[in-house]
Amino acid sequence: MIIEPLGHPILSGFWLAQLADITIVAIVARAVIRSIWRTPAMSIVLVFLGVLVSGIVLRELQFFTVGYLLESLSGVLFVTSVVIFHEDIRNILLEQGRKLSAKLRSRPALTGRETVEAVVSSCVVLRRRKLGAIIVIERNDLLDNYYREGLELDNLRVVPEVVASMLQPPGPLHDGALVIRNDRLVRASTFLPLAEYTRFKLKLGARHRAALGLAERSDAVVVIVSEESGDFRIAHDGLLDGPHSEEVLREELLSLTGNA
Repeated sequence: MIIEPLGHPILSGFWLAQLADITIVAIVARAVIRSIWRTPAMSIVLVFLGVLVSGIVLRELQFFTVGYLLESLSGVLFVTSVVIFHEDIRNILLEQGRKLSAKLRSRPALTGRETVEAVVSSCVVLRRRKLGAIIVIERNDLLDNYYREGLELDNLRVVPEVVASMLQPPGPLHDGALVIRNDRLVRASTFLPLAEYTRFKLKLGARHRAALGLAERSDAVVVIVSEESGDFRIAHDGLLDGPHSEEVLREELLSLTGNA
């Protein structure tokens, strides 16, 4: 006996299409939830879903007026959340588009092993001198629109002693980030967009917030040297890793720059 729910065999094209439909919706929903899980927008989404489900249930229980009002309110909440969190929605779409673009295209590494070694050596020198730092390593995205102030450099080689001297206070370039593009230092004392405190369980310092703020908005790899603890951390793809040892820092940077 062949089971035919809704008049179609289980293995028919109709049910295969329904399965594909549900799978696509589940994948999209999972991607959206993962993107907003630690953002303030998640609380609004939960309220929106709670109000919507409550309205449907109450209408089914014959509470027509209250159910209708709650369903109408859910629509208002949806529009309000879009207006309030339009910047978060924009960043989520940019992040997903960047990830998709990275998967579809292949591009040779723009940062060579020699530069990675120089960055690691610079971090070791900075830790020894008890100096903090943010070092941005650009990948595919051009990020000039995200940089504020700072000084443009004439494509300097990445040399540990040069990096340490730039970041030595009270020099004019010790504050802000260094930017590496195509194996060269191109900017110094540059300020980056900050990530929000509300996205994290742990309170982050200004350097870590700046590094993560850029990593959320681009495909850049940002190395942070903590002035207080000397820890090495890496911000990339919206994440903050570490603290790392010198060896792990090297391995991670080689992998993230396509040199592994």
